[in-house]
Amino acid sequence: MFNRLIICLIVFLWNFSGCKANQENELNMLTVKDAQINDALKVLVKEESEYRNLGKSAIIFKIEKSEIGYEIRIGTLFKESLSLYLREKKDKPFGFFKFENVTVIVFGEEDRLLFEKTNNTKNLTFLEPKSELKVKEGEIPPPPVIYEPVVWIYTYENGKLKPTEKGRFALLK
Repeated sequence: MFNRLIICLIVFLWNFSGCKANQENELNMLTVKDAQINDALKVLVKEESEYRNLGKSAIIFKIEKSEIGYEIRIGTLFKESLSLYLREKKDKPFGFFKFENVTVIVFGEEDRLLFEKTNNTKNLTFLEPKSELKVKEGEIPPPPVIYEPVVWIYTYENGKLKPTEKGRFALLK
């Protein structure tokens, strides 16, 4: 009887920790409130689809308050490398939405001006942390993980979205 109790307790704790891990990657679905966001994403998707398979990628959308309104950074990363990229970053996602069948993950300051949270949530499994590669003694370690993509930078001021730069910049902090 005591052994059954121990086994039940272990199973419960194992399942509970698994649920907690899944909840960390569970994000609210967002709806876009300003059509200018979709216009900017159309341009990005058109150009990026020439160079990468967007079906295997996610769009990262970062919004941050600035002196003149908001700065928005948009870039794409392969889903398989996203959890490694996020490992060193402080920014946390607050929601996601789909744009032309591509997942857009929104980071930064939640702003009800551009997005609205829905009651729908989804576990984005590609955000689950991956363990670091173990290197045996005497072997050459793999190169460092560097994933800064091409980033499109916009300002959003007084209801107007304006492109300002495009290049290799930090996407997230």
